[in-house]
Amino acid sequence: MSIMKRPRAQGSMSRRRVLVWGLAGAGAISIGGIGAGGFIKSPQQAAADAAPPAPATLTAEVERRVLVDTVVLRGTVAAGGTFEVTPTSREGREAVVTRVQVTVGSTVKAASTLLEVGGRPLFALPGSIPVYRDLRPGMSGKDVKQLQSALRSVGVDPGESNGVFGPGTKRAVTKLYQRLSYEPMVEGDPQTLVASAEQVRQAKRALVAAQEQLGRLLSAQPAPANDAADVVQARRTVTYAEEDLATAKKADAEVQARSGPMLPAAEVVFLPKFPARVDALKARVGSAVVAPLITMSSGALVVRAKINPAQRALLREGMPVEITAELLGVTGDGRIESIGDLEADETGTRAHELVVVSAGDPLDPRLAAQDVRLTVRAASTDGEVLVVPLSGVFSGADGKLSVQLLEQGGRLSRVTVTTGVSGDGYVAVTPVDGSIDPGDRVVVGVTGR
Repeated sequence: MSIMKRPRAQGSMSRRRVLVWGLAGAGAISIGGIGAGGFIKSPQQAAADAAPPAPATLTAEVERRVLVDTVVLRGTVAAGGTFEVTPTSREGREAVVTRVQVTVGSTVKAASTLLEVGGRPLFALPGSIPVYRDLRPGMSGKDVKQLQSALRSVGVDPGESNGVFGPGTKRAVTKLYQRLSYEPMVEGDPQTLVASAEQVRQAKRALVAAQEQLGRLLSAQPAPANDAADVVQARRTVTYAEEDLATAKKADAEVQARSGPMLPAAEVVFLPKFPARVDALKARVGSAVVAPLITMSSGALVVRAKINPAQRALLREGMPVEITAELLGVTGDGRIESIGDLEADETGTRAHELVVVSAGDPLDPRLAAQDVRLTVRAASTDGEVLVVPLSGVFSGADGKLSVQLLEQGGRLSRVTVTTGVSGDGYVAVTPVDGSIDPGDRVVVGVTGR
């Protein structure tokens, strides 16, 4: 028996396809809706996301320690005294450098030649009084006494120490110049010296003649009476001749005293300590003299620095200073010797000059002309104190200084304080109302989370 299959109706197939695609589309819409929900925000959510983050409180721990306030400066090491020297030509002509025997940085000994101007030497001698005049024979004063002492110290003892430029000083000056291979300048006119000596000779001859005439009269036979006119006249002539000779000798002695080897001011510089050092030099052979021709330093090494008015308020004479030459790896202990008045330099900058000297042994000679760091302990607490960062102290509306402490649970409490020494970004505080203990957290600022 055969069974025949009936063909499927066309309309039924179409309905099933529509149903399947409809279900697939619904699923796609459902999935798309879930994905779109991740990108679509409500107006309230968008505003919340655009707002800045909630602020976070920055705090620092309250500490108890010794607080030191330091001032750090830069300075230059140089000898204690600086001297500028510019010799000139004695003849009034243009002064020209004819020889240079030192260089910048040279060490200079006493009685050594530095340079020549117009063929004449410039040399250094020990002394604290600056040269201000030519020292000539016959002069007197403290500067002459200083010259006598200087000559003695360099091995040409004048045999005089009375401050009068006498024969011994003239001989010593001559020896000094000869040691330096120069002839000394001579004071006095040769013609005046010759004329003065001639007057002495003539006065001596006149006295001898008067004495001989008196002798002949007294030896004549018969001898005249003592009151005879010719005897009286002869005696008077002898007396006048003796007076004339004494006057001539006195005048000649004065001329001689004012004549002879001298020390021109243009040929010497007195320095208090040796060896000295050449700091600057403008001298060039063949060039005209330009002031200052040579700058020298003498004495123990010191450090010179400039400080501004704010730093001046923190520093005072006698404070200890740590001296550090980083390039040499050399350190030393010093103290503030002096702080100068507020003055303006060539650029118009106003500052105080600070001078630091060694607090013990002399500073290391290697430090000469070095740029060094100066660390000054401007203030220090007597022991451990409560300290907080400077940023943790504020002035309230009532004008009182206060700090804010962060308590447990995030609560803030204000404590009024007084402040003391500050340094290294911290300040000592003492509570006025309330209490502050080490380990408390003090508010120093806020920041975004």
